[in-house]
Order: sequence, then C-alpha cells, then structure tokens
Amino acid sequence: MRERYCRVCGGWHQLDKWPHNCMPVQNLAQSDLPAPHFVSDSIDIQSMHDGQHYTSKAKLRSAYRAAGVVEIGNEKPQPIETPKTDRKAIRNELRRVHAEYNA
Repeated sequence: MRERYCRVCGGWHQLDKWPHNCMPVQNLAQSDLPAPHFVSDSIDIQSMHDGQHYTSKAKLRSAYRAAGVVEIGNEKPQPIETPKTDRKAIRNELRRVHAEYNA
C-alpha cells in the first residue's frame, strides 16, 4: 500500500483511494489543448514606412517586403548622415605637420 503526503490537508493518503476533497484545485485559466498559447496575427499599428494603419502583421510585413524595408525595431528610422571628409583640410594639416617636424 503506497501513501503520499497531502499538501491540502497535511495528512497521508493511499494513492488509489485519494479523498475527493483533497484533490488539487484546477486552474481554469489553463487550457486542455496541447498547445494553448498562440501568436495572433491581429495588431493595430501605424507603419513606420508609409504611415498607414494596419490590423494584420502579415499585411504590414508584406508591405515592408514590397518596399524593400527591413523590419528591425520600433523606433522611427532616422536618415544616416555621414559627414563629408574635408580632404583638402587633411592634406594641408599633413603638409603643415610634415614641414614642422622635418624642418
């Protein structure tokens, strides 16, 4: 005869004759489905690319793909500004330093 400690009443019960009032309370929020969690396609978002409102993630991503946009985050894209290199100023500085130290 195998017994196990009951967390509900604090006593010991036989496994094949477990009292009904000591059965654990089932969590009703859990589902009996094998995969209860799923990712929904519905969303209410304004596109960062064209400013339109979309209610489907698939439609938003297809609009991004059609425009050649890569989805990387939730910030508005900022234009990448690379400063122009002033080659003339660099050349003049190199000449000045060369003349100063090689004179």
